[in-house]
Amino acid sequence: MIESVKVFKAIGDETRIKILILLSKKNICAKAIAKHLQISEAAVSQHIKILKEVDLIVGYKRGYHVIYDLNKKVLEKAIEFINVLITDDICSIDDKFNVSLESFHALQCEKNCKVVKKCCKERLKEEE
Repeated sequence: MIESVKVFKAIGDETRIKILILLSKKNICAKAIAKHLQISEAAVSQHIKILKEVDLIVGYKRGYHVIYDLNKKVLEKAIEFINVLITDDICSIDDKFNVSLESFHALQCEKNCKVVKKCCKERLKEEE
């Protein structure tokens, strides 16, 4: 889960989102990113450093330039994490994202169910 937190922190900046959008359309160098976003190359460099630290982007040499590309596997893993939250399959977080549900005492039910949300849904059905 630590990786997911780092990814979400990295994309929690408008400029970095714009960089990711640019890279989703074409692979370009830092100078071109700066030109498209109308910011300094130094600013782009700092944003690229953060995106590279969490493997959201990768760079490869082409001549004198480093060309950047999206690492779609990391983005797919972030989407998978969000889908787990959306589908209420919180129990699978333990296996897929190395998170222990025991650390979330608020999720424990008084009736000793694994997850309060599931228990509450079942109780609502019973009351109907």
